[in-house]
Amino acid sequence: MMSLSVKWESFQRMPKMILGLCIVLTVLPGFLARLDMFYIDDMVWFLLLIPCFIFSYYLGFAGGFFAALTVNIYHLLWFIYEKYLRMAELINQELSLHVGVAIVTFLCAIGVGLLSEKLTEKQMQLQSLNQKLKHLALYDSLTSLPNRHYFMERLSEALQGEQFVCLLFVDLDGFKKVNDTYGHEEGDHILKEVANQLNLCCHCHDSMFVSRLGGDEFVVMFVGAGKERSTEIAQEILKKLQLKVHDLRISASIGIAISKHGDTPSSLLKSADTAMYHIKSTGKNAVGA
Repeated sequence: MMSLSVKWESFQRMPKMILGLCIVLTVLPGFLARLDMFYIDDMVWFLLLIPCFIFSYYLGFAGGFFAALTVNIYHLLWFIYEKYLRMAELINQELSLHVGVAIVTFLCAIGVGLLSEKLTEKQMQLQSLNQKLKHLALYDSLTSLPNRHYFMERLSEALQGEQFVCLLFVDLDGFKKVNDTYGHEEGDHILKEVANQLNLCCHCHDSMFVSRLGGDEFVVMFVGAGKERSTEIAQEILKKLQLKVHDLRISASIGIAISKHGDTPSSLLKSADTAMYHIKSTGKNAVGA
């Protein structure tokens, strides 16, 4: 259902010069007609279309409707006054011309208003679609954590700074057995819980950035912490990732890597990955650099 309400904020957003132009173009036809400056069937009254178009563009259907109503009330009152009260000689056109002008301005204003609202609606749909596409490109669809692509961008930016960058490479222990025993739906539930726990850690520590690289691999990045502080944070995360699925227990192996001069995003991530696999091979459910 089409609304006939005009928000005051929308009206205020109209440029003041444009608003002034609308007022001038509304008053101008009567002024010119009184000066007898136009002689071709009084077509100057079609100038009223312009303010109707402008209000329709800025305010949509409701703006176009009320603009058409306003200018035509002015127009027809002027005609009645000049034709029937003052009996001015210069006004000798038929009433049908003025009624026709009123009908045309109404229809055109409403048409432009409807078109403006449709274009605005389509623009909002495109913005929403762009936001969704951006989210799909940068975030993991299951956990809503930043994906590998987004993580590598952030890591590249962090390495350009002057502070050390620390990575915690987190790989779940026993996750495959959960999938094999209870199915991928239960596995997805575990991944979401891990993401939730990592996000909670992220809120407790400044400058932390959590990402899911893929499968059951996650990575936590933070800036400015040394090896001792990095190990403390990794131990906190390890405690939070002691999970249970029915009769199966889930834990994590966490590899730590701290950037050094000349590191690239790929080389630093590789160092953290190597440290994690070393933990895997020596007993799992531990932290190591």
